[in-house]
Amino acid sequence: MTQHTHSELVGLIWNIANKLRGPYRPPQYRRVMLPMIVLRRLDCVLEENHEKVARKYEQLKRGGKYKEEAIVKILGKTASEGRKHPLFNTSHYTFKKLLADPDNIARNLVAYINGFSPKAKGGF
Repeated sequence: MTQHTHSELVGLIWNIANKLRGPYRPPQYRRVMLPMIVLRRLDCVLEENHEKVARKYEQLKRGGKYKEEAIVKILGKTASEGRKHPLFNTSHYTFKKLLADPDNIARNLVAYINGFSPKAKGGF
């Protein structure tokens, strides 16, 4: 990486940081930024199978014959067969969909977080 490229990258990162600061004081950054980074990472990990999991969840709920524990196991396998701990999101939201509706982002973000599998929600 050249010095010029490095300087441009540093400038870009600082510009993003300045935009994100907004109403938050420095001690509050960790309470907001770290959870958002984790949430975005989860969104990226789940993106590939998100629609499949949401459809399966609707199907299982409509059938009404499964208990919540069974639904969690089925959705965990639908999301990723080899994962030891089930990780999925049953909401119809993704980060892209959240950003597409900025007027309702707070309400939609809560619905998105509530759609995560029990272990993931426990992390929040």
